[in-house]
Amino acid sequence: MSSSTSTASQRNIALDYAKGIGIIVVVFAHLWRGLHGANLLNGVSETYFLAISSACTILSMPAFFFASGILFGKNIEKKHRLKEFSGKFDAIFYPYLIWSLLIGAFEVLSSGIRNGSSSFNELPAIFWHPRGVFWFLYSLILAFGLTEITIYFAGPKRGRLLTLPIALALLWIYPHITINYFSLPLFCLSYVYFSLGLIFSKSIPSRQYSPRNAIFWLTALILAQYIFHILLGERTLSFQSVSPNATVFAMITGFLVFGFAYSLPSQGTAWLANLGEKSMDVYLMHLLFIASLRILFQKVLGIENAMLYIIPGMLVGLCGPLAAAHALRKIGLNFLFSPPKFLSLKSRLQKIPTST
Repeated sequence: MSSSTSTASQRNIALDYAKGIGIIVVVFAHLWRGLHGANLLNGVSETYFLAISSACTILSMPAFFFASGILFGKNIEKKHRLKEFSGKFDAIFYPYLIWSLLIGAFEVLSSGIRNGSSSFNELPAIFWHPRGVFWFLYSLILAFGLTEITIYFAGPKRGRLLTLPIALALLWIYPHITINYFSLPLFCLSYVYFSLGLIFSKSIPSRQYSPRNAIFWLTALILAQYIFHILLGERTLSFQSVSPNATVFAMITGFLVFGFAYSLPSQGTAWLANLGEKSMDVYLMHLLFIASLRILFQKVLGIENAMLYIIPGMLVGLCGPLAAAHALRKIGLNFLFSPPKFLSLKSRLQKIPTST
């Protein structure tokens, strides 16, 4: 998130575009499903509700795993093993714990006025049973962990390639999993996209755009969703990750999403790149904002027209977390997003002398 020119030039802006597109879709998906849960989507058939929900999942989650695999794979020969994993632990699992507790507390306190109900007794289970949207962060740290173990035994070059047969094996065992602990079913569904990111990370250009192709990629992306969801009547059977029946289509969709991202011009799209760079902040807090808006509109103002929720909900769901994260950091509450030094696993491991 550095603002320095050198740092900005080293970033793959197209990946930020892809993550920006992904987080927009994520916020819309949760707003859309929240309206359905509050019985506000009157006039929208169940078929179209499910089709839009499925499209949102397929457009967003594989892209995030793929982008994470690309970023990790870029320096896999130089940066891996325990100290590198400890950095991922600090950046992913620590905020997972903090915000699972904060969002969980909000859900408990707002039981009765929001969709669903919760209890404080459920909160300790976040160590083995991720709450709601936070399954993604839990599965992502598992993806890094499994990859590090593979590299440890096979080396970076072979380990990178071995992740794909491992991912396919996980897809194969998915239907046979009978437990729902440690986000295992969702991890089995999602690791394949992380693996593909690892494998293709060396062939992904750092920046290449052709704005004239953007309309082509966007049209192909929309047409593909229409054919799969409406004409063929298919969809992912999970709103969280992509079920095996839609895996191949999710790969095609990911290709189109990244093609579109790479075709976007560098002028006039800084907002999208900034949104992608700060997508973690939005992911952590967007539910607080869109749920609060829905409660205000429905319970206080009595608004029943779902269309009146969409634009305010998207603005609040995207801009609210960015403003809140900036304000929280400015007043010194950085510990909500990254561990203080005495809690940082990476800082503690750096004190351990490296064997020679």
